[in-house]
Amino acid sequence: MRVVTVLGVLVVSAAGTVSAQHAHQLEFGGYGIFTRYDQAFQLDNQFGGGGRLGFFLNDVFGIEVDGNVSFANLKNAPSPIPPNINHTQVRIGSVSLVLNSGGNKSILYLLGGYSRIDMGVNPPYNFALNAVHGGIGERFFIGNHMALRLEARGYYAPKNCCLTGQSVFQASGTAGLSFFLGGGGVPEEKVPEIPKAKRDSILAAGGQVPKAPQPRQGGPTYEQRATDWQHKWYWGGEAGIFVFRTNFDSYSFEPTFGGHWLITGKKTALYASFEQSFFISPRHATVVEPGGGVNPGNVSFNNLRRIMVGVLAFPAQMRVEPFAGGGFAIMEALNIETSCATCAGPGDVATLQAAAEDAGTKAFFWWMGGIDIKQGRLALYGHYILTSAAASFLIQGTTHTIQGGLRYSLGSSKEGITDRQ
Repeated sequence: MRVVTVLGVLVVSAAGTVSAQHAHQLEFGGYGIFTRYDQAFQLDNQFGGGGRLGFFLNDVFGIEVDGNVSFANLKNAPSPIPPNINHTQVRIGSVSLVLNSGGNKSILYLLGGYSRIDMGVNPPYNFALNAVHGGIGERFFIGNHMALRLEARGYYAPKNCCLTGQSVFQASGTAGLSFFLGGGGVPEEKVPEIPKAKRDSILAAGGQVPKAPQPRQGGPTYEQRATDWQHKWYWGGEAGIFVFRTNFDSYSFEPTFGGHWLITGKKTALYASFEQSFFISPRHATVVEPGGGVNPGNVSFNNLRRIMVGVLAFPAQMRVEPFAGGGFAIMEALNIETSCATCAGPGDVATLQAAAEDAGTKAFFWWMGGIDIKQGRLALYGHYILTSAAASFLIQGTTHTIQGGLRYSLGSSKEGITDRQ
């Protein structure tokens, strides 16, 4: 009942406040985190760090993604488990719906959503949990575009798959700085309308009627796609998850990071990107050995690089618009190592290594679809990428990528005509 009451008060106060507006603002920042782990994990409470990226859909509701990492020590471990390991790396990624309320100086908020908790890579902590989370926090503004943000959050996983089999709960507290771009500001003051008779008498006496209020100054407005979006250079960065499988391992979900270059035309854009995925643990594939033997998982690799070139279409020409496109890509598996159970000598070992490296680089087609949210020169976007399959590649079948990021316009890509004297 108390939760319902707090939620109701927050909604009412959010609807009633007009002292500050944050609709369509982008929020990003970093934070320190202290986590109290469930006793089932047998981990010491630990400090860590993370970052967040959010967007105000309007003055009340927002969406947000965040991630953090900490290196938690194992409790009651007289000797490292396994040898030389006495800690685990805990990574948490979350997607949240945020309910905001507040004024010029501070914003109280509630949030809730889904979290993925990756407990590490070394046994017995080589597992991940799907959890729900909820939290409450406050932003204390320092000027118009920066705020100190404090938050308390709890995570609940209905079933722990790999330790005791019970439900688990862990809590965290965070403190950090947030920065705000675009939108927002203080609403204009409304000037009472003057009756026509009084207005005429003021003008007849040589006076001046009050001027109409100017629009609020809350940051850059959305670009008008018919003019500003066209013929621009954009540079951007993205991060996300790369999903693939091999002929030995099942599906893997690995983090990927990259940057891209976008040159816009009227309703299309040239797209070029460079990305690299850093695997949490090595992946394995099977390549037939020179003597014809089959040694399952005899090839390992732990990173992957991708270069993409193509064309994207932005047909709607709207502030928030879908986009789609396709092109060509080259993918290269990195740090390839082989083990040969049936090799007769160094020559066979070298032959197997050469075959694995040849199977580590292939060309592909790709298709992309996503959503672009424009704010001045800045764009927040998310997209999905599907690549085609290739024969004799270390990765089997199609791959899938889900990414989000930011891109920023550095100016016009089209030179105008000037008169020279």
